[in-house]
Amino acid sequence: MTNSRFGKSVLIVDYKLDELSGLRNIVSGLGFEKIEAASSVNMAMSYLREESFDLVLIAYDLGKTEKNGLQVIQEVYAEKLRLFQTLFLLIVDAGPSSLLVGSLESAPNAYISRPYERAKIQNLLEKLLRVKKAVVRVDESMDSGDWNRALEYCTRLIDIYPGLKVYLERLQGICLLESERYRDAEVLFAGLVTSRKQVWAQVGQGMAYYFMGYHSKAVDVLQQVVDQQHISVEAYTWLARSLQVLGNLSQSVLLMRKAVMLQPSVPQLQSEMGNMAAYAEDWVLAVDAFRAVIKYSRYSVFQNPDHYFALVRCLIARYQIKKENLAEFELEAIRAMEDVIRDFVSDISVQFRAHLVIAELREVLGNTVLAQAELKQALGLFEQLPVDEQWRWLDWIVDASEGKVIAEPVKTLKSQLLHNEHPEPWVVLMKSGLQQYQKGELETACESFRQADFAQAESVAVVLNLAQATLELKAKDSSELSMRHWVDCLVRLNRLNYGAFSLKQQKRYKTLMQRYSAIQIQTDTG
Repeated sequence: MTNSRFGKSVLIVDYKLDELSGLRNIVSGLGFEKIEAASSVNMAMSYLREESFDLVLIAYDLGKTEKNGLQVIQEVYAEKLRLFQTLFLLIVDAGPSSLLVGSLESAPNAYISRPYERAKIQNLLEKLLRVKKAVVRVDESMDSGDWNRALEYCTRLIDIYPGLKVYLERLQGICLLESERYRDAEVLFAGLVTSRKQVWAQVGQGMAYYFMGYHSKAVDVLQQVVDQQHISVEAYTWLARSLQVLGNLSQSVLLMRKAVMLQPSVPQLQSEMGNMAAYAEDWVLAVDAFRAVIKYSRYSVFQNPDHYFALVRCLIARYQIKKENLAEFELEAIRAMEDVIRDFVSDISVQFRAHLVIAELREVLGNTVLAQAELKQALGLFEQLPVDEQWRWLDWIVDASEGKVIAEPVKTLKSQLLHNEHPEPWVVLMKSGLQQYQKGELETACESFRQADFAQAESVAVVLNLAQATLELKAKDSSELSMRHWVDCLVRLNRLNYGAFSLKQQKRYKTLMQRYSAIQIQTDTG
């Protein structure tokens, strides 16, 4: 191992210090030049943000109420800290590793069971490092996002190393999904499912079906993974989304509840459940979910101000139905807004939105004077935003100003924005899309909205406009709309945090999703 260009640096992550020390002693005798150890999730993430490692050994159990090792691997991948060239080994107690599927892309390369056996670990590492040496060109291409070149290398290497065929096919599947070649991906995964019943291949096949618009088939495949009690964030989320598209909202919410029970500290699952529960108007469940996602996503790539706003909006909705525990409700809502301002202290748009939500809270509690004061503060902050940010949050201030004292100045600001001569590229595209939509030019309007979103608009209005134009184009003449664009629109809707929407945005989103589901059910059964 000392002669290999791989295996020079290793990071060991385990909160049990005696276990960590024992594993370090084993690894130190295997020829690694640099060995680092982390006894907590935060320490591990700090190491991974600062440098790359050839090998990461991470315990699944990192302490009660802490993220588990599988989550850390997923977070590293989401934060784009993980390189495909890095080996990730998950340390588990004997038995449960077969259920820890993880993500298709961010699953560990292998598992190590306790109690440790030096010879066994050495043999496993030597085997894995030989594999990494053989596929280095594939890993390098994937790390640089050159999916087509990675696919070419995979094809060549399968002929040279037939023993690595399944491993290379997994990499091919990832590349095909990333390059949006969904039909090819489905064919590949289907072959693997038939021949070997690989769980990750079932997840990949279900995802491919979803992106192809075959939601009933996606449900059939992904339901098998869930029924086998395999722990896969992707299996749960894509299955829940497919069920929702097919009009089975109650089953989607139930599924996400089961997923959260299995992995309560996974922020992606809590966020998904919170948004689905809010959509279903199950405010108690939504509040619990958004509380959890704020807790478990703090200081991670998954931390998002929308979750704080969603929590307060759901608290308000719950209070309006059952007016009780006023003091607790008000205190939690105010603290959440204080937290979001503190956690995103440099973002004026977050401060602006926080004051709007507090104004909504004050209005619900019957304090009009304080509500108006909050609206004026929000307006002042809105005026400080750059023009593109003002466009991004225009719907928020317009909706909040209706019938209020700030209505006239907001109207003036909106007029100024419309006549601004130097808007951002995505704003130009959005305005073009709106003009084309008004003229009935639905196909070109859809393309303008798509391009606006590609230009990093990060705007709810752009996605909702795209969905509306897409639905009307589908209703008018479905032959003009490719299935890829149809499903692409749905994926963009999935990205949004419904719980954080204003009431008008929620109403519009729900109407669009119901129309989308009706057409999709017709397509699936047709």
